[in-house]
Amino acid sequence: MAGVSKLKTIGRVMALVLLLASLMGPWFADSHPSAEEACTPPLVWLGGGYCACLISLTSLIEYLFSGLSSLWLLCVPPVLPVLSTLLLLLIGERRWLWASHLAAWGTAAVYSLFWFIGLWIVHRGAVFLWGAGLCGVTAVAVLAAEMWTARMQVNTSPQRIP
Repeated sequence: MAGVSKLKTIGRVMALVLLLASLMGPWFADSHPSAEEACTPPLVWLGGGYCACLISLTSLIEYLFSGLSSLWLLCVPPVLPVLSTLLLLLIGERRWLWASHLAAWGTAAVYSLFWFIGLWIVHRGAVFLWGAGLCGVTAVAVLAAEMWTARMQVNTSPQRIP
C-alpha cells in the first residue's frame, strides 16, 4: 500500500510540472486581418487572411490581474488543479479533497480541450495552441491514473468475510 501511495505522489508531482509547463505555452490566439507577408515571427499565420499573436495563460493572468480587465474567470479552470494537487500533497488524502481534485482536473480537461479542439477545427488542423492541448492531455491522464489507483487500492484492500 505504501508503494501505491508513493507512486501517486510522484505522479501528482509530475502532473503538476506538466500543468505548469502547459500554462507557459500558448492558449489563445489574438487574431487580426493581415497579409501573409506581413505576418512575421513572433506572429503566426492562421490562413484565410488572418495573423495571430499567441498568448500564454500566464501572460493572460498577469494582464487580467493588473486591473485592466475583468475577464479573470477565464483563468480559473486551469488553475484549479494546481490548487487541488498542492492541497493533496500538503494535507494528504481526504475523501472530499480527492473528489474536489477529480472535479478540478475534469474541469481543466473540458476547458482546455474545448479551446484546443475548437481552434484546431476552426483553423483547419493548426496545432499552435500546444499549451491548451498539453493541459488537456495531462488532465485526462491524471483522471485516468487517479481512477486506476483508486480501483487498485479497493481491489487490494483486505476483504471482510461476513
